[in-house]
Amino acid sequence: MDLKTILSKLLGGAVVVDKKDSNSYTKKLDYYLLSKLTFEDNKSQNQIYKKNIPSIINLGGPMTIYIKDSDTDAIYKVFCSKTTEVSKITKYFFPGQLYFGSQMLLLHNIGNYDISDGICLKLVNNHLYGAGLMKQEYYIDADSFEPSYDYDFTNIYDGNKKFYRGGLEYKRPCGWKRIALKVNGKYENDSWLGNSGQSKGDSEWAVSYHGTKRNFVDSIYKNGYRPGPRHLYGDGIYCTPNIKTAAKYSERFIGDDGKLYQIVLQNRVKPSAIKKVGQIDGHKDYWLIEDEKDIRLYSICVRSC
Repeated sequence: MDLKTILSKLLGGAVVVDKKDSNSYTKKLDYYLLSKLTFEDNKSQNQIYKKNIPSIINLGGPMTIYIKDSDTDAIYKVFCSKTTEVSKITKYFFPGQLYFGSQMLLLHNIGNYDISDGICLKLVNNHLYGAGLMKQEYYIDADSFEPSYDYDFTNIYDGNKKFYRGGLEYKRPCGWKRIALKVNGKYENDSWLGNSGQSKGDSEWAVSYHGTKRNFVDSIYKNGYRPGPRHLYGDGIYCTPNIKTAAKYSERFIGDDGKLYQIVLQNRVKPSAIKKVGQIDGHKDYWLIEDEKDIRLYSICVRSC
């Protein structure tokens, strides 16, 4: 699968329609479910998936936690410890997602949550990887990409090299492929996209990353960011200059080629609008942008997990 096809699926599971391929081109991107299964196939697939989950999962440690399937009421027992990575548990229930109350468990250690011995977690099944059960359509402008700025960082390691944008360090998305979006001319000027490394009184903006679910990408691109549920350090958009941190909040999903993928959004942020905040979920490199006008999506980073 070529990268553009992968990206089109990330932007709603669509195959980009090229003007050359269609006489009735309307910039309409029709798509079926990522797995291309019918509803009946989906039921069968989920039955197979549930059969493969062991009733007892032993990851070592003194704690016993229980996981209740929200669909079947089946209960699974997990032996673990505070240092057990959540990902080691969730892999048994993929593509389902684990919740502790209303809090979705992300890719941290059990110790990052107030989970004690004997706690019961909830398993919410993302049928067909969250794509839904009906044919859907997305209307995405096929001309929204800017391939001249695409860059493959997959095999690049910067080591001690440092780069700067807007007067702040730019930690490049090493290990990822960057797909550029067409943003030139979208705002009053293009100086915010500069690469001199200098702030120049906010004319050039810094780089940040934001992890999210794939079905939010199209809305963010078209309408901009909106404040999310986090209010620990105030209302606004939380982002980070470190793509590794952002990846902790990025949904993983299976593409129609059977491989596991992940996306992170790459943004520019106005330097004077950055509020550096304290520790969240064990990570310290967070920025709070209080006004959504001060953060702009300009690229999508993709990697195969």
